[in-house]
Amino acid sequence: MNNLVLISLFATFAINASAQRVEFGLQAGACNYWGDLSPKVIAKETHFTSGLFMRVNLNNTWAIKGEFNRYQVSGTDQNFEFNKNRNLSFSSPINEGAIIFEYNYSKYGPFILDKKFTSYFYAGLGGFTFNPQATLKGKVYDLRDFQTEGQAYSRFSMAVPFGMGIKWMLSNRFALEGQFGFRKTFTDYLDDVSTVYPDVQARLNDGGLIGATLTDRSIETYGTPQYAKGYKRGNSNHNDWYMSATISIAMRLNTKIKCARFY
Repeated sequence: MNNLVLISLFATFAINASAQRVEFGLQAGACNYWGDLSPKVIAKETHFTSGLFMRVNLNNTWAIKGEFNRYQVSGTDQNFEFNKNRNLSFSSPINEGAIIFEYNYSKYGPFILDKKFTSYFYAGLGGFTFNPQATLKGKVYDLRDFQTEGQAYSRFSMAVPFGMGIKWMLSNRFALEGQFGFRKTFTDYLDDVSTVYPDVQARLNDGGLIGATLTDRSIETYGTPQYAKGYKRGNSNHNDWYMSATISIAMRLNTKIKCARFY
């Protein structure tokens, strides 16, 4: 009987201690992309992003966070005078899951000796799905289905998220946070552009007008494809990136503790 009581007390303490470390949160903000169709970030290609997360505070310096985020990215050659004749464009949703480690610059937390405000740095590893699309005569097409560079690619890729932010404890339970971060991806096909043109004329001759036009959209301007097989379509030396700036609200599950400051 005594052993059962001790086990129950220990289990209760463990659950409470764990709850004191756990936070749930929601975040929202703006995102953009950098790649073959946007060699620099263009403000008008900025889109809304949102996500949710769960954080475990290992102590008041280190935390580990799991998060799921939804992004929308896009780009077009029409934003750049030197690429207008190429006339390519895309838009893609991104669904991302990531595990992130955070380092708080100050000893941060809701308890007596903790700081209520800190900057922090983070890095981790994530995976995401994407699906580059383009609009042709009012209809949206999945570009991967047309193998615009003569090859298929995976709609899943890994990414390395990293960045910095700030945290501010509004109360013992709630915190307001802001962060700015980047995602270095391991794909160059986020925008469906990477290497060289296939034989566009052969596609056109075979009756594949939609596929030929999505491959070489100079057809829309000149009436015939302008780029021969093997002509450079993108730069495969650099993978694509996306980035975001978000604001979030975090809620700690339990702030009651017998000895403030220590878990």
